[in-house]
Amino acid sequence: MTTITPATTEHGPAPVLAVVPVKRLARAKTRLTLPERMRESVALAVALDTVAALVDTPAVRGVLVVSSDAVVAARLAALHPRAAGVRVVAEAGVGLRAAVHTGLLAARSWRPDLGVVVVPGDLPCLRPTDVVEVLDLAAGRGRSFVPDRSATGTTLLALPPAWLGPTYYGADSAQRHADDGVFPLALAPTRARHDLDTLADLRSAADLGLGVHTAGVVGALGLVGVPLHESA
Repeated sequence: MTTITPATTEHGPAPVLAVVPVKRLARAKTRLTLPERMRESVALAVALDTVAALVDTPAVRGVLVVSSDAVVAARLAALHPRAAGVRVVAEAGVGLRAAVHTGLLAARSWRPDLGVVVVPGDLPCLRPTDVVEVLDLAAGRGRSFVPDRSATGTTLLALPPAWLGPTYYGADSAQRHADDGVFPLALAPTRARHDLDTLADLRSAADLGLGVHTAGVVGALGLVGVPLHESA
């Protein structure tokens, strides 16, 4: 018998688990035109800020980071002890879809009663209020997704409990999700749609307000102006 999680509660969105795929730093954010060490530092900082936003979202009852990078795992362990609800699972397979599938399997094993929100580890200005807004928009939709700024790719993806079906990523993923019956959350907040690929993306993210880790790194490197987002 399948347990159905309610779309909302009297206190806000229904609880979910978050799945966050994070590439090995050596092959992360390769479109950032930076020296390797700088690029890896930015990629790590953005991933840490993405996880921090999820940890601080009351409706998110646990975060599963899918990564085989030892540095990522060590930094997350230092910042978020296991008691805080952050777990790291190793990638199985190659590519983002395989990493997401690994995370969905882990989520089903951990809390099969909870829905899942898949969040790429490259949202440098995401904050908890954005996550709550996305979950509110997704309530009652079954499966839904947030299109990226270009409206062609995908950032967040909200799925029902124990979902193990296909997911899509890349330049045409928004259309593929829509064709598969996944509801587009076109009114999702800008910060939830602002993923990071290029230095231009980083500069525009700075205008929205970067997370603490990303702001610290890009400020130290002198890359862009780095206003911090509010802690809300």
